Amino acid sequence: MSQSRDRGLFLLSLNFGTIVGISWGLFVSHLVSTAHSFYSPNHWIHLARTQAYGLCYDGCGDSCLFPSIIADACYMTAKVNLSSSNLVCDASKIWFWAERYPIPCLEAVGEIYKANALWWKKFWLKSLYIFVPVFGLLAFLAAYLVIKWVREMRFWEGRPRVTVRRGGVGIRAPLLPRVAVAALALAVLLTPAAAYPCPNYYPPYDKPFTNVNGTLYGVIHGWLSACYDETYTCGKSCTTPPAGGEVTCKPISCTRSRPFMLPTDFVDRAAWRVERCGFRLVDWVPGVVDKRVPNPRIEGSLWVKIAVSAFNSTDVGGEGLDEGVRCLYEMI
Repeated sequence: MSQSRDRGLFLLSLNFGTIVGISWGLFVSHLVSTAHSFYSPNHWIHLARTQAYGLCYDGCGDSCLFPSIIADACYMTAKVNLSSSNLVCDASKIWFWAERYPIPCLEAVGEIYKANALWWKKFWLKSLYIFVPVFGLLAFLAAYLVIKWVREMRFWEGRPRVTVRRGGVGIRAPLLPRVAVAALALAVLLTPAAAYPCPNYYPPYDKPFTNVNGTLYGVIHGWLSACYDETYTCGKSCTTPPAGGEVTCKPISCTRSRPFMLPTDFVDRAAWRVERCGFRLVDWVPGVVDKRVPNPRIEGSLWVKIAVSAFNSTDVGGEGLDEGVRCLYEMI
C-alpha cells in the first residue's frame, strides 16, 4: 500500500513538472515567433548610410586599429542585388558617382541590418529553452514535497492525540538529491602574432602628391605602427632560507609592446605605387584633400589611407573618373 502511494505521488509530481516544462517551452516558442524590431525604417536607413556606405567611402579615423572593418562594410553593400530595377548598390562600383547613396539601396541594406538584428534577438530568446528542464525539475520537486507534506499532515491529524508526544516523534524530511549546476569555462589560447597594428606610438604622417599639371592632388596618410611583444627583465625575486645561508635570486620577466615599423615607413612603402600612377611627391598641396580612395585593401594591406582633392579633373577618364584616381583605386 505504501509503495503504491509513493508511486502515485511520483507520477503525479512528474506529470506536474512535465506540464510546467512544456508550458515554458511553448511560452519561449511564442516569444521567438513574435519577435520583431521596435525601430523605425529610418533607423535602419541611417545605419546603412553610416555603417555600410559611409564607412566604405570614408574609412575609419586615426583611432581605427583594425582596418578590416572597412572591407566588411563594403561587402555589406555588395550583398544587395537590385538588378531588376536597374540599380547598382555595390559601393565598389558607385563610389565616384554624384548620387552614391541611392535610397533604394539604403533601404535594402537597412533590411539586411534589420534581419541580422532580428536573428540575434531570436538567438538570445532561444537560449531560454535551457530553462525547460530546470523549471520542469523544480516544479517536480515542489509538487513532490507539497503533496508529501499534505499527506503526512493528514496522517498525523488522524491519529489519537494521546499517542502524540511533542518532541518524541521525529518526522524525517526526505533526503533530496542536490542539483549541481556546472559552468563550463572555455579557455581560448591566443597565439601572439609576429606583428600587430598599434596606434599612438608615433604621430601620423602625411606625404602629399600631385599630378603632372597640378589639377589633381592628394595625400598618403599613415597612422599605424607595427608592434611586437618584447620580453625583458624588469626586476628580480630573492628568497632567503629559513635557517640562514646564501640568498638566491632569479630574474622577473615582463612583456611590453615595442614598435618596429612607424607610420613614415608605411607611407614610404606605398609612395612608389602612387608614383607609378603618374603622380609625383611634393612638400605641400594648395587645397583641401577630403575624398578618400575607397579601396579597403589599401588600408588592409598597406596600412595607409590615400585621399585626393577630386575624383574628376580636366583629365577625365571613363565613367567620369580620372584615370589617375582609377589607377590609385586599382593599385593593390
